[in-house]
Amino acid sequence: MFSNTRKSLAILYKSLFNQRQIKIYNNLKNRDILKFTKNLDYQTLKLARVLKLASTNVEYYQGLNHLRLGRISYDEFQKIPLMTKDIIREYRNSLVNENYKKMSEVFRNTSGGSTGEPVEFYKTEEQAHYGTGNYWHALHLNKVDINNKSINLWGAQRDMHNHKPSYNIKSYLNDITNLNTFVLSDEIIQQYIKTINQIKPPFIKAYVHSIYDISKFINKNKIKIEFTPTIHCTTGPLYPEMRNEIRAAFNNAYVYNFYGSREVSAIATEIFNEKGLYVLYDNVFVEILDDNDKPVKNGVEGNIVITTLNNDYMPLIRYKIGDRGIKGDDLIYGTLKLDNVTGRTLGVIHKKDKSKIDGQFFTSLFFNKDGIKSFQIVQKSLYNIQLNIVKSDKFSNKQLDEIIDKIKHELGDDVIVNLEFKDQIDLTSTGKIMYVYSEIDL
Repeated sequence: MFSNTRKSLAILYKSLFNQRQIKIYNNLKNRDILKFTKNLDYQTLKLARVLKLASTNVEYYQGLNHLRLGRISYDEFQKIPLMTKDIIREYRNSLVNENYKKMSEVFRNTSGGSTGEPVEFYKTEEQAHYGTGNYWHALHLNKVDINNKSINLWGAQRDMHNHKPSYNIKSYLNDITNLNTFVLSDEIIQQYIKTINQIKPPFIKAYVHSIYDISKFINKNKIKIEFTPTIHCTTGPLYPEMRNEIRAAFNNAYVYNFYGSREVSAIATEIFNEKGLYVLYDNVFVEILDDNDKPVKNGVEGNIVITTLNNDYMPLIRYKIGDRGIKGDDLIYGTLKLDNVTGRTLGVIHKKDKSKIDGQFFTSLFFNKDGIKSFQIVQKSLYNIQLNIVKSDKFSNKQLDEIIDKIKHELGDDVIVNLEFKDQIDLTSTGKIMYVYSEIDL
């Protein structure tokens, strides 16, 4: 009875305070995300609107007038230079719409800073509404009722040492319990597992590394989870080993990956009974480009480039977001499907011969190593690697020596691996762990 009352409150709250988001969500529910031709047509109409608005009202983009706007061809679209974080920092005041009428609905934000260099930008309430509507659509595509009770395994700096379930009026009325995972220890994990078993939420939204660490603890200690939720993972790649560990902990639960960012909000999601991540085409236009900024073909990895479709104050056009992914379709005009998001651009380690090793190789060295609780590899130079290790009670020098030998085998015997044991691996301000990254720029 109480559960039905809380769900009714969630429905009432959305009907009163989320009318715009609900309208966007309902529109998307009436469309089929698998119909690429129709969705690309819909998306390019929105893209044409953004380009016309930017060329008319945004100083930085006024040079676009030489292009044939309207239903612009992809060849013409590629003539627009890529946007980078450095450009945003230098030209931020020239990247805004001087004629925007709803300045009270504009707010300042920063990117997550996983690269160590957060960038400041502006978002609008309308963009935020589209982000929410598309996020709810991702839940719907994964058989999640947006009004059911849920738990967020999330983080906030101001509450990072508060490990009691937290609520505000909005989360209470929507029946959302927040558990802060910025800091996790065995004791905190035990406490959270107890809370999770008490609430038994049909849906859990989690930082991927947080739910992974909790799942390892559950499996290691043979703790019984008393229900089977749907689990939404974000803020990092969901590697197969992670997915398997999480599913095993939560009674063979359905686990899916969602891809978004603070700059552009919802980008792509896995969907029920399908492979790959499908672009949330109502919110963003996505390209996958090689290191020469040319489009890659189906099955090829490249840099993810985003154009926002709903920010009329500071539209980001061809923004190099700093992530990498594998194109998952044969479309020539951008992409509507990713085989995978493989990690951040800085999740690549450089070799002396100018080749690069994907960070997934290095992370795979540590999976199923029960002597190592957590790790981080930081490339300081071509000849210097910083290896940070958090040991478990089963730590073995032999395991660690094998890992270091494999690192040196790939990078060269003359590479120095500086080892440091830590109590924990530091998170970025938005709760991400950069397991593997390079501080050099080649």
